[in-house]
Amino acid sequence: MEQAKGYTIKDFVIQLDPKIQASAKFDAVRGNQSSINIQKLCSAFNYIESIDAPSIRCEFMIGDTIDLITGLNGNEIIEIEIESMQATGKTLKIKQQIFKIGEITKSERAVQYILYTVSPHMITNESKKVFKSFMGVPASQTVRKVLKDYLNVSNDRSLNFEDTRGNLNFIAPTWRPFDVISYVSDKCVSGSKGLAGYLFYETQSAFNFVTIDHLCSSENKKNILKYRYEQANVGNADVNLFKVESISFPARANHLEKMRTGAYSNTVIGIKAPALTSGALPNSGGGQGKDGPTGSIKPPVNMSLLNVFGLAKGKGCILNESFPFPKIDQTYFSDKVPTRMKIRALPGMKNSSSVGDSSANAQNMDVDTLSASAYSFSRWQLLNAITLDIVVPGNVVLEAGRIIELEIPQSGQDTNRVELDPTYSGYYLIKGLTHSYTPEGITTHLNLCKGSISSR
Repeated sequence: MEQAKGYTIKDFVIQLDPKIQASAKFDAVRGNQSSINIQKLCSAFNYIESIDAPSIRCEFMIGDTIDLITGLNGNEIIEIEIESMQATGKTLKIKQQIFKIGEITKSERAVQYILYTVSPHMITNESKKVFKSFMGVPASQTVRKVLKDYLNVSNDRSLNFEDTRGNLNFIAPTWRPFDVISYVSDKCVSGSKGLAGYLFYETQSAFNFVTIDHLCSSENKKNILKYRYEQANVGNADVNLFKVESISFPARANHLEKMRTGAYSNTVIGIKAPALTSGALPNSGGGQGKDGPTGSIKPPVNMSLLNVFGLAKGKGCILNESFPFPKIDQTYFSDKVPTRMKIRALPGMKNSSSVGDSSANAQNMDVDTLSASAYSFSRWQLLNAITLDIVVPGNVVLEAGRIIELEIPQSGQDTNRVELDPTYSGYYLIKGLTHSYTPEGITTHLNLCKGSISSR
């Protein structure tokens, strides 16, 4: 066990492939062991989570003095157990599988390279195909089944799932498991809040299948950690675990890009393919049924940032109080002038109806699917209206998808009373994080986002 500032590494091993013919130098270190401790070989490593990624990732910087590289084939398992000193009793257990060995640099005494890893289920995903119909169950149950049956997620792995409304029936035509989950994510609606915008991602504590609105809801504003940004040489000289060490402000507005992608306003149109009836077959009366063409275009669904903000606020699912753009600019985001049109293919009635096979129910399902798709896209755009990147003292309690509060003083103040910046202060969602470990200590890099601001 080796002590470092802020954390203690209790275990750090790599599981080796016994079939690999390694060098005599490496075999002398390994002996007859199927695994070896590589802590002394690792100069630093990064642990990465994100709400838009289905797997945890890691990067291990290796200074190889034992010829370890000759014993690697690029799919070994690395296991680490870390105890945080800032969070008493908090242990971070990491099990990762190598998928890439980075560029190798040789020196006189060592070889340097980076081991890139993901959670084992990410590797499994690339070798599995789902050819199956999913009928009569909610989308959330479909995701559970995919994780268990195709990705070998054990029963003891925690699942943080938000139940979905109705059934989304479909056939997966040899998709990868994560493709199935991605397919249902922007088509299902929350059973509790009635809003769309589902995300699937992995954190240290669980697999998560929840809506953006759930993450931003008032019920999740509990036990929130508050961080404050101060200029250098200002404030208490003692160590402050909740002080923002550095901050960067990404470009807030790129109007050309947002208009091109339909971030401000978009329209989704559903198209249903013609059914292969006798009236639609060649040489049977002109390729049409008695009632005309069997294909149809559904009424478009318009969505804008203003629409989404109003819907989310009405359900208590915004982080702060106000729309993130000045009132004078709101006219640019009107749903009357969508800057992008999206086409969605709708399945036939038999495999799309959520509550039955009647035409009325099928029509309702079509509308729900288009509305969910439009809302999901615009809700993600709203969430990323304001973003920040900050660095704070290492804290393994933090996870992607958690809310924190940030205090940033307003610039250009002449009074002794420090006012907070209403735009950049307030509640944020952790979009992604990186815990960076070095022998000197741990730092946490946070990518933050929010779709609302404090009242001016």
